[in-house]
Amino acid sequence: MSSSDIFDVLNIRPKSSSPDTGTHPPSSGSLAVKQNKPQVTGIQRELYSLLGDNTPSVPIKSSNKFKDSLNSSAKPSPWSFVEFEANSHVKLRHWVKGSKELVGASVEPSSFAKFNQHLSIPSFDEEEYEQFMSGNNSEWSYEEVRYLFDLCRNYDMKWFVIADRFDYNSSNRKLDDLKDMFYTVCQRYFLLRDPENPLISQLNFPKEKELERKEHLERLLSRTAAEIAEEEALIIESRKFEMAAKKTLQEREALLQLLDHPHSDKPISQFLTSQGMSQLYANLLNDKNRKRKLDSSTPENPWMKQQQQFAQQRQQIQHQQQFKQGQLMQQQQQQHQQQLIQQQKLQQQQKLQQSQENQQNKENQPKQQKSSNSQSEENSSKDQQSEDTTEIKTEGQRLNKKQKIELQNALRRKQDSEYAEQLLEKFTPEERKSLGVIAHGEKLAPGVYLRSSKISTYKPAVQNKIVATLQELGLSVRPAMPSLAVVNEHEKLLRKIATLLEIKKQVDKFAAEKQIVNQD
Repeated sequence: MSSSDIFDVLNIRPKSSSPDTGTHPPSSGSLAVKQNKPQVTGIQRELYSLLGDNTPSVPIKSSNKFKDSLNSSAKPSPWSFVEFEANSHVKLRHWVKGSKELVGASVEPSSFAKFNQHLSIPSFDEEEYEQFMSGNNSEWSYEEVRYLFDLCRNYDMKWFVIADRFDYNSSNRKLDDLKDMFYTVCQRYFLLRDPENPLISQLNFPKEKELERKEHLERLLSRTAAEIAEEEALIIESRKFEMAAKKTLQEREALLQLLDHPHSDKPISQFLTSQGMSQLYANLLNDKNRKRKLDSSTPENPWMKQQQQFAQQRQQIQHQQQFKQGQLMQQQQQQHQQQLIQQQKLQQQQKLQQSQENQQNKENQPKQQKSSNSQSEENSSKDQQSEDTTEIKTEGQRLNKKQKIELQNALRRKQDSEYAEQLLEKFTPEERKSLGVIAHGEKLAPGVYLRSSKISTYKPAVQNKIVATLQELGLSVRPAMPSLAVVNEHEKLLRKIATLLEIKKQVDKFAAEKQIVNQD
């Protein structure tokens, strides 16, 4: 479809230079121009014909889809498959650029042979060994030393491989022993050959220090998670002390700067006017702002994130320990209950045996004693049953459900307290103090609370006097480390201070009354 067809469909007349509405046949010149247009390959013919005489908005260039063929007159170089010598025992083949005439028929060494370097380990015979090792009371023979040096030469001083391969007459030589002997022999060898060699000072092997280092590493790696957490906590505390020391030093410097004011040699007459006073006030204000900037530049604690991570690790370890302790407590309680049940069964069996023996004795005795014995046996059996679980049954018949539940809870609490007392008997007072094990006689309040929040307080007037007294004594209002012993001593101190203040109040009152009486 061409542009003229579209114009016909839309009833649009094409523009023409003449006023006549009729169509004129195209001239020969226009046909020549149309015929000379280059063929466009980047767009379809129908789409390109819709443009008509208009120029496209995007330039269209014809381009080849395929790359031009390579027209090279150079001759390709030949490649040859020739031999090369990897070492004195192995010969291999590889491709080399060039013809066989250029490469040559001789077998050349490998190009990588220059990288095949070995350590220069000394070699000696038996006479030399006896010469420089004379006076050394060593258990090593010349053959064993030579065997060790051969292994070092073959495995390029890889000591773990050497220690694994060392097997001379089934001798149990450790890695440190092999190192010690090797460096000792090398040091004596160079002292004999070249005493001024600077490498002699580097051939010392401290065997004892190496063993101590390995023992220290074993102890370090055998630490438990609790010990690691404790060590990390100590490191954090030391860092805190360092940061606090730096901060106190900065505050001390700022205080010294504030106290060490510059002495003015000028007269004070310039500050007597309003302008001088305003200037002095501005200078003091600037100085105050400068000191605040110094105070605000205190370094932050860079160990806060690490401390939080350590706290999380400690909490996880504590939860695991508490879970294990709870399992152990449950197992011990179950064992204790089983022991009680077995003891009750044994007691019942003993009572049954005693009753059977009593019945047999009764049959042999006269009839007169039968009545008295039967009554005594009935009374004894009733007493024994009342000591056991029958006592709970007889009381349960008279009590209602709520009282039964309270009685069962009381019995359970009694058993738990007895079990706790049995456990606490195994600990000494020092162990109880170090572990923080406390047996509370009174009933504790439910829920979690801080020990410092339970410190007793007084009326506002008395509390203010107590705070002033503590400040005069140079003590803090609340203890910095509120452990049980510290809080108890703090409570005693507060009670004594309150008592002394009350006594002082009464003494002052009595003195005032006495003064009034004397004046009258």
